[in-house]
Amino acid sequence: MIVGDSGGFVNATHREDSNLPMTTGRLAAEMAIAAKAAGCRGYRTNVLSAYKVALDKSFVMKDLHKYRDMPEIPHRNLQFFTTYPDLVAQAAGTVITVDGVDNKAKKHDVMVSFRKNRSLTGRSATHTISGEASDENGHC
Repeated sequence: MIVGDSGGFVNATHREDSNLPMTTGRLAAEMAIAAKAAGCRGYRTNVLSAYKVALDKSFVMKDLHKYRDMPEIPHRNLQFFTTYPDLVAQAAGTVITVDGVDNKAKKHDVMVSFRKNRSLTGRSATHTISGEASDENGHC
């Protein structure tokens, strides 16, 4: 039986570092105890296959299936590495600068900057990588 984070039962999307791995460990332990109580010798495949059934019925496999494409999202959306960090840094600079401009005006300026530099899908018209212009996919 494969269990825990070393078995890939991790959902980093929601920072569930222990929820899924601990559940798989519990399910495996329950299966091992049941197999031993049933007098099974050598924990035969047909007995231990119930572990897979229990996993499939649990939230573990449902969560892993639901978020299976999440690791690809940053790679397909380069604005997470280009536009967004720049916008956040500019926003922080605007908000913390003591310059006599009121907070409401600063928040307005930040929102205008965000709307100007990204589309509704989150992509900007151009990204700059190392000072070179690039298209919306980050290609020069």
